[in-house]
Formats: sequence, C-alpha cells, structure tokens
Amino acid sequence: MNITTERRSRNARRLEDRIREIGDDAGWLAAQYVGGRLPSIEVLLTDGCGVAAARQRADLSLAGNTTWRRRTFDRLIGGFHARHACAATTLTQHGALVAINEAMHRDLQELDRTLLHELAHTIQLNAPGARDRHIAYLRQQYGITPHRKPDQREYERLIDIREQQAANLEALAPQLPNH
Repeated sequence: MNITTERRSRNARRLEDRIREIGDDAGWLAAQYVGGRLPSIEVLLTDGCGVAAARQRADLSLAGNTTWRRRTFDRLIGGFHARHACAATTLTQHGALVAINEAMHRDLQELDRTLLHELAHTIQLNAPGARDRHIAYLRQQYGITPHRKPDQREYERLIDIREQQAANLEALAPQLPNH
C-alpha cells in the first residue's frame, strides 16, 4: 500500500501513521470477508475536491477520450458530492486508488471503518471480470460507448450490492489493532 498526501492538513500525519499501522490487517480482514485478493493500492490523503479530482483522473485514464463538456460536467457533479464523501475508490491502470477526505476523519475509529470499506471495494473491483465490466460502465457514463438501459440498471444494482457488502465490513473495525 503506497500512501501519498496532497493538500496536507495538520491531521494528515496522524492519519497516514494510522493507515501504515493497520493497512495490512485491514487488507487481510477485507480479503477474508469479501473473498478475493488485494490489488496494488495507492492511498491518497486529500480534501474533498482532491477526492473528486483524483477519482476523475483515474476514471478518465481507463475510460479513454471524452468530450470536454462531459469532463467538465463530471467535475462539477463529482466535486459537489465529494465534498461530503469520506472517501472514494476507483480503478487505476495497475490496481486501485483509494482517495480519503482528511477533513471527514477527525477520529481514528472513523478512519478504520472507512479504510475497511474502501479496501472491500478494491477487492470487488478487481475480481475476475469485474475490472472489464467496470471500465465498460465508465465508458458508458462518460458517453463514449452506449449501453442498453437494462445492462446499466443491472450494473447499478451490482454497485448497490457491493456498497452494502462494504458497509457490512465496517463492523469488523474493532478487530483492528488499537481500535
């Protein structure tokens, strides 16, 4: 797990130390619960706008070329939602990116739950076939490749199931060291 900090706050060092302390244990718990392997993970500590920007950069690197209007619209909508998000997970060329909003993590117990939740998503997105399916979904979302509505609804139902599974994993946070 590679950890980088962007737009450093005074809380960043404490969060970075905690991620280093529990990263391996959280990864092991997530892998056992979800049933898969952790990919190569880049953890980015940033603010809300940084979460949205990092997610968009990673998504566009996989989805391909899109119009400037679509990128701008995504940046506006994503920025609005990310200001209130604890974190976001997306695929990268060689693994996954977990962008964590530092401002939303005043206590370390919240960070523990968020890290478990996001690690579950990294495993889900790197399951056999899931990576290609997610890239196809991104291409559809950016207007590059059209999909049929039933296919889109099916994938969005899968996203909801994955979200519930990751939310259930948060209950295992007390098993992490010094929780």
